Parts: sequence; structure tokens; C-alpha cells
Amino acid sequence: MRAAGGWALVFVCALIFAILVDKGVTHAGIPDFIWLAANLTLFLYLLQRFVGRPMAAFLETRRAGIADDLERARAQLVEADTLRAEMGRRLGELEAEIARLAERAAADGRAEAERIAAQAREEEARFLRRIDDEISRREAETRQQLASDTAALTAQLARELLAREMTDDDRRRVLERSLAAMRAVGGKE
Repeated sequence: MRAAGGWALVFVCALIFAILVDKGVTHAGIPDFIWLAANLTLFLYLLQRFVGRPMAAFLETRRAGIADDLERARAQLVEADTLRAEMGRRLGELEAEIARLAERAAADGRAEAERIAAQAREEEARFLRRIDDEISRREAETRQQLASDTAALTAQLARELLAREMTDDDRRRVLERSLAAMRAVGGKE
């Protein structure tokens, strides 16, 4: 009913327009302004029915598609903001973890350097003790060798000196004293 009322209004508007431009001509006994109003109304009805409805349906479908695209874009924007916030949070956590690792590595490095320095000091002390021990041992060996060489040399020089300076009486007296000393030692046993 509403559509028929709308088309009646269109016919009346077309009729008023046709009356304004009427030249007083008639066809088949009907004035031209009625024919013009009827033709214009029929043309508008057909245009609305065969062009307007499909175009309106297309535009409505397109509007709904655009609304869906806008809704998806909004959802994606919200998701992107959420992801950006999450990535910012994770990046902050990662930077904090990197800072903790750097601190721990620096502390471990200092501790390792101190451990290596202490170990080097211990090895240096052991090395110096070994060197001191080796020097003492060689010094004792050298003194012993020196004493042995000196005793041998002294004995040889004494023999040579005694051989040159001693007379037969001196030799006899030394022999007698040696025999007496041996008898005294033998008597104590």
C-alpha cells in the first residue's frame, strides 16, 4: 500500500510538470500532459524495479562487505596493538635477561680471573720452593763434593809432603803410634 501511495505521488508530480510544459496537443483523445505523466511514471517505475533494486541490493551487499572489512580491520588493529604490547613486554624482559647475563658473566669473569691469579700465585710459590729445594740440594752436593775433593787433595798433598819430608825414623814412629792407637781401640772392644 505504501509503495502504491508513493507511485501515486510520483504520478501527481509528473502530471504537474507535464501541465506546465503542455502545448495543448492530444493523442487518441487523451491530452499529451496525461500521456507524458503516465510515461514518466512508468519509466521511473521500470527504472526503479530493474535498475534501482539490483543496484540497491549490490550497494547494500557492498556496504555490508565494507562494514565486515572495517570490523576485521578494527579487530586486526586491536590484535596488532596487543601483539605490539606483548612484543614490547617480551623485549623488555629480554633486555633485562641480557643485562642479568652480562652482570653474571662479568662476575664470573672476575671470579675466574681471581681464581686464575690465586692459582698462578700458588704455582709460583711451589715453583720457588722447588727451586729453593733444588738449590739447597745442589749446594749440599757441591759442598760434599768440594769437601771430598778437598780431603782427597789434602790427603794427596800430605802424602806427597810426607813422602818428601819424612825420614825413615819419622815413618817408624808414625807406624808405632798408629799400631798403638789400633791396639788401644782393639782393647776397648
